[in-house]
Parts: sequence; structure tokens; C-alpha cells
Amino acid sequence: MAKLWSKGYEIEPLVEQYESARNAALDAELARHDLWGSLAQARMLRKIGLLDVAEWAAIDGALQRLLHEEKAGFLRPATTEEDIHTTIENRLVAVVGEAGKKIHTGRSRNDQALLDLRLYAKENLLAIAEAALDTASGLLALARQHEWTPMPGYTHMQRAMLSSVGLWAAAYAEALLDDCVALEAAYTLNDQSPLGSAAAYGAPLPLDRAYVAELLGFARPHHNVLTAANARGKGEAAVVQALALIMLDLSKWAQDVLLYTTREYDFFHVPQELCSGSSMMPQKRNLGALELVRARAQTVIALQGQMLATLAGLPSGYNMDFQETKAPLIEAAHLCQESLKIVSLFASRLEVDEQRLQAACTAELFATDRALDLARQGTPFRDAYVAVATTAADQQQADLITQLRARAHEGAPGALDLEGVAARISAEQNVWAARRRHFEQAIAALVGESST
Repeated sequence: MAKLWSKGYEIEPLVEQYESARNAALDAELARHDLWGSLAQARMLRKIGLLDVAEWAAIDGALQRLLHEEKAGFLRPATTEEDIHTTIENRLVAVVGEAGKKIHTGRSRNDQALLDLRLYAKENLLAIAEAALDTASGLLALARQHEWTPMPGYTHMQRAMLSSVGLWAAAYAEALLDDCVALEAAYTLNDQSPLGSAAAYGAPLPLDRAYVAELLGFARPHHNVLTAANARGKGEAAVVQALALIMLDLSKWAQDVLLYTTREYDFFHVPQELCSGSSMMPQKRNLGALELVRARAQTVIALQGQMLATLAGLPSGYNMDFQETKAPLIEAAHLCQESLKIVSLFASRLEVDEQRLQAACTAELFATDRALDLARQGTPFRDAYVAVATTAADQQQADLITQLRARAHEGAPGALDLEGVAARISAEQNVWAARRRHFEQAIAALVGESST
């Protein structure tokens, strides 16, 4: 197979395998993104006069056919081709001849890899944001159902103060809303087209970078061509950092459910169809999926560290080290989307044992309430704290719902403003839906324009 850098000699097979096999396998995920980039590149070359209409028509038609092959799962790079960029160009030349050799004018393979990864990042961030907001909606539904169901709140793994299932569930819904801020930052970083950076140093050609950015649904070109090249891996790392924040929240939620469904707590129950079992112990029903959410959060955190460690200390311009940031991005995106679906499923099926929760709201939970009551009557809080500390277990337990409603300041169990949380989720969904429309309309227009 012809290589895009071929100069008439053969590379040692072991070197070729080491440099290309893993990368070629990963590139199967980027085939459509590379085809989109080539469609935009061809239109730009036609616009600036480096392809005539007939040449562009032949290239465009061939690329459209390759898109159909990709959709059917037939477009995959071989190790000898090194990457998807080479596969597509070789297929293009085989179909349209000499015109196909012009597609690479003014771009490098690094331009293509940068572009493909940014399109992949944007596409996956859109899906992950939607999944995160769907999960937040499911948690909010749980909070609404049990807004006034009392439960103990814990610090240091010990009973601390009165809480509620509503506060607990809504806390994770709002955490996912906060995570959307990081997703938005990652999206903004990746919403810059690197195409036309021409191996980091530009080209003596009238490349219309704004035109290809518009065609591909980017907000703008990534202006400085060396900045664009140096950002390889950095934009992807920003995505994985945002995903790590989501996974941290999912892991904490999973750990809570794992703990609260034990017989020792027995606050929540999970239907058996969500549980796996033991090969030895007949009675066991294990929440294995939530254990994997917890573990896979660690994996995503490690992937973030791997990416940043790979990038640290590299000189400017392209280095093959950048290849090692591709797999972490793809793996993290898959793990996060799958984990969000699992948490959403468990949240929708979680059963709450209200009697058990109420019984667990024992007298010591109200020690702080008593100290604050004394402070309200004029006793300095530190003195009230000392006075109550010796009799913490002897506090009078008032009506739990009344106590919850007394916590009426903003964000406390008595003032969760769940409608406000719902409005925030809806607003975020609208923002991400608008981003998706812009992106998908641009790609649909690019792919849908017939060369005839």
C-alpha cells in the first residue's frame, strides 16, 4: 500500500508495526470525520482554483461513496496504510485517478488528525452532555418523589445531621449541571478548526481556513497555525478532564448506593434484574455495574494523567508522541457515556425504604439543632456546643418533616427549589440542542451537497 510520505523505500516491518498497528485500529472510529474533512478540503480547493469543477465533482462523488462504505463498516485502515488518512487517499486515487492526488494540497496528516479528533470530540461532547442532563433529570425525578423523605446525613462515615433523600438525589443532579460547565469549556476549545495549519507553519497558498471552518460547523479557525499544532492532545485532554469530573460524581453516587443497599443500612433496594450473582453463594445479589462505575472513574482519571504526562515537555510542532493521546480520548468517551446510562438506569429503578430511613434518624442527629437553638436564645455558640456535646444522645426528636422544613435557607433540605433545578436542566438542554443543530446542519449540508 502506498504511504502518503513514500519516497521510494520500504520501512522495516517491525518499525511499521510498532508505529502503525495500534493507531490504524483506533482510526476506524475516525473514518467519517476524516471523510467530512476531505469533503470540506475539496470544496475549499475548488473555491481557490486548485481543483477544477470536473476534478472536484469526481472527488466529491468518490468521498460520498466512501461515506456509505464507512456507514456499513467496510472502511478500515490496514497496518500497512498506517492511518485512515492514507486509506481514504489511496481509495480516492484508485477511483478518480490523478485528481485524487490533489486532495492533500496544503494540508498535512497532522492537520487531518487534529481535525478528526476535534470533530470526534465535539460529536461525543454533544452526546455526553445530553446523557449527563438526562441523568440529572432522572435524579431530579427521584428527588421530587422523595423530597420530604428523611434520612441521616453523614460526615466521616458517621451519622451527623438530619438530611433527606430529596437533598441527596438533588445534590447529584446539581453536580452534573456543574459538570456541564467543564463540558462547555472543552467544547469551546475544540470548536476551532485546525484545517489549513499545514503542518504547523502555514503554506504559500491562498488557503481559505474560515471557509472550511464554516463548512464543518466550527465556530472559527484556530488562528495561529503553530498554536493549532501545539494544541494536539491538549484539546483532547480538556475533554477527558471534563469527563473525569463527571465520573467522580457518578462514582460517589455509585458508592452511596452500594453502601445504602447493604443489609447494615438497608435504606435503598435495587431490583434483582439489575444485579449479578455469585457463582458460589446462592443468596448473593451484587450491584456489579455500580462497582464498575466506581472503578471506571479511576480509569478515566488515570487516562487524564496519561495524556498530560505524554504532552509535558514536548517541543513545539508535531511529534509522534501525540499518537498516544488518541486512545485515552476514545476510551474515556466510551466509558463516560456507558457509565451515565448505567447511573440513569439505577436511579430510575431505585426503591426507597422510608420506614428504615426514618428509624435511622435517631436523636443524636439533632444535637446541632439543640446547640443552634441555644445560640438563638443568646448563648454563645461555642458554649452551646460544649453544653450539648455531653448529652448529644439525649436530644428530643421532633417531627422529622417539621425539622426538614425548618432548614429553609437556600439549598437546604427545606428549600431545594427543585423547579429551579428543573429550569436549569431545561436551559442547559436547550443550549446543547442548539449546538447539536448547528453542528449537524453543517455536516448535513456538506455531505448532502451533490457534485452533480
